[in-house]
Amino acid sequence: MARIPTRPGTQGQPEIDRDAVLAFFEQRAEKIERLGPVRAVIYQDKHPDLAEHRDIAEKLAIAPLLALDGRQRVVDIGCGTGRWARTIAAECAHYHGCDASRGLVEHAQRAHEDLAHVRFSVALADQVSLSALDETIPFDRLLCSGVLIYLNDDELAAALAAFGSLMAPASRIVFREPMGMGERLTIQDHYSDDMDQVYNAIYRTQDELVEAMRAPLLERGFRIAGSGDVYADASLNNRAETRQRWLVLERDA
Repeated sequence: MARIPTRPGTQGQPEIDRDAVLAFFEQRAEKIERLGPVRAVIYQDKHPDLAEHRDIAEKLAIAPLLALDGRQRVVDIGCGTGRWARTIAAECAHYHGCDASRGLVEHAQRAHEDLAHVRFSVALADQVSLSALDETIPFDRLLCSGVLIYLNDDELAAALAAFGSLMAPASRIVFREPMGMGERLTIQDHYSDDMDQVYNAIYRTQDELVEAMRAPLLERGFRIAGSGDVYADASLNNRAETRQRWLVLERDA
């Protein structure tokens, strides 16, 4: 187990095991029946109601940033159990959620069978494409909620390029991401007593993420339209080294 703080931009940053990350999420899928679809993907297994409070606060902060008026096509990267599906589907023309975990996607499909304009697919963030999603029309909105922390730097670069390839000329991307405060923090093979699982993640600083977005997104017409904290109530952040942040990128036609 290791918690490794490093300075952003340092060469040879520590990495996380991709197979361990994928196994972690399949284990979360196996816990849906016991934990429920929200706590299964927001964690905080042993903190009563914290995951549910975070879910409500996140949607209050993030939903307006999507700027939906019923006409948009939305792709939700890292959709998990479909936590965002009903909220977004009520305000858009087409919703497509994708996630690397087959178990989480299968739950999302079963839970949203009643929504005609909603689809779900199994897809890795760094390999997603219109063809992989069996779509032909680019998306107007992309929501990426808590996915980038599970990618190594080369996977992050590939994912951000893939996200750009999904988007229409005039489009908006909304990231909700746990970020490191001042320094990058890598969690390697950490056994979480709270989850009873081994956890791996990379908490990058906002400046580090913006730099990673430069070539695949910012130099391809997107600009940063805003950023901020997700939780107005500071008590919902129970980690001193990291904080939930949002970042919006926008591109005109």
